[in-house]
Amino acid sequence: MLNHHSLFDKLKNLHLLYVEDDPQVRSQISEFLERYLASVQEASSAEEAIVCFNKKKPDIMLVDINLPGKNGLELAEKIRENHHDIRIIVSTAYTDKEFLLQAVELNLTRYLVKPVIGKKLLEALEKSADEYAKIYVREKLFDLGKGYVYNQEKKRLTQDTKEITLRRKEMQLLEYFIANDAQIIPYRSLEHDIWEDTVMSRDAIRSQIRNLRKKTHPNIIENINAIGYRLYKKETL
Repeated sequence: MLNHHSLFDKLKNLHLLYVEDDPQVRSQISEFLERYLASVQEASSAEEAIVCFNKKKPDIMLVDINLPGKNGLELAEKIRENHHDIRIIVSTAYTDKEFLLQAVELNLTRYLVKPVIGKKLLEALEKSADEYAKIYVREKLFDLGKGYVYNQEKKRLTQDTKEITLRRKEMQLLEYFIANDAQIIPYRSLEHDIWEDTVMSRDAIRSQIRNLRKKTHPNIIENINAIGYRLYKKETL
């Protein structure tokens, strides 16, 4: 039985791209999905979906197999070439063994047979959210917003598949903020914990913060006036 309170909590910060060529079905399902997710983007073809995907970087895709031009599985295959973490749900009006075999190979979250009714869709979304969370825990990934992810184990910052080079102090500073996620960090703590015995002015700290913002996005570190800094809150981006 679905726990709607838990489901809202799991989905509230996730973004979804819905690919369906029937405008009436797409409108109805999108309106339903918007109750649960942070945002729902729409596309009517694989080509349109790829453009939207590259621009919006969703966490979950809901894709109809029977699309004009490239079908939904061909679209999923294209996305999977460079994006292994995104969760993909496919829907179709037919049960086809060949499609099912392809679905397994593409590591799809779920294969739904139309009509896509509320309960089955919500179960698939919950499974997607759970898989997404496990990937981040297993790989020690930290979501920094706007497509930026820091791999704490490999000490590697990426935006999608592009690696962002950090200097030693920039990396130390970012890791310190991650370790103190959501906490306001006073200037004196930064001076003591990051620069240790070296005397650092507030201007020097601001300079390092600016460098991180330039390499990522302006909202990554929030300035708390006259107190210090705090790592961004995802829901406010």
